Amino acid sequence: MEDLEFKVENWIRSKCQGSIPDLGHPKYEVIVADDKILDWVPIWILKYKASVIIFAREEWGNDLKELIKVTDKDMLFSIYGTFELGRVTLPDGVNIMGPSYYLFGDKEKCRLDLDKRVFMPDKEELASVDKDIFWHCYLDDPISAFAVESEGKIAALATVTDKGENVYEIGMEVERSAQGSGMGRAVVNGAAQWILDRGGTPLATVGSFNVPSARTLRSVGLTYYLTDMVGGTGDFIVPPQALGTPIKDIDIYNLYPDWAMNPKIKSKK
Repeated sequence: MEDLEFKVENWIRSKCQGSIPDLGHPKYEVIVADDKILDWVPIWILKYKASVIIFAREEWGNDLKELIKVTDKDMLFSIYGTFELGRVTLPDGVNIMGPSYYLFGDKEKCRLDLDKRVFMPDKEELASVDKDIFWHCYLDDPISAFAVESEGKIAALATVTDKGENVYEIGMEVERSAQGSGMGRAVVNGAAQWILDRGGTPLATVGSFNVPSARTLRSVGLTYYLTDMVGGTGDFIVPPQALGTPIKDIDIYNLYPDWAMNPKIKSKK
């Protein structure tokens, strides 16, 4: 696992074009980062071990430094935190998305046998899938893909994309009628084993609300290493209700009555 930790830390450093002194040690700070340092998002909020670092544009630096003076690390990585960060960035048209968990794997942890149902779809088969269903997958030009069929069509899919530093991200989705059948686990494991066989490091990300996906990723041996939030353009989007249930065949309920739901939250476009 020490070797995997080294790879994860190298990958983190590569995302901001340089070294991060004492990464993982206790720190809570804002680092001003122009687009030469942070060229993939306007703001990146990272939590790795005891380090919490906000990489952001210079114009947000002072406001963010004031924010972290009065906001605990744990509160920052929450829906509350995204709203407070948004108070700084939204006037410039930048939203905040997350928090997201990052899970990585190695051969020591990812040791499941391949599921015989899994196959590698060709370009024509990938082109035939419904993008509205498999929207968590990278369908435009994935490095590789793994699927399971049901009733003659792809019902579960995992795709692989290059994230740099020999790290490859797995995007997975299962058609609703096939959920709970083990297909998600099968295709994620197929992708993870393919990456590991080529000397790479598998990565998958998931929101804390997505209990079924988090369980699937952990079941194949992927291990949590970091949490992040990122800035983007477009509408300010909040996570959905929790997905899944604690145990099978149990009803779960909203804490708030329907009339108390936030009327400012609109349906997905």
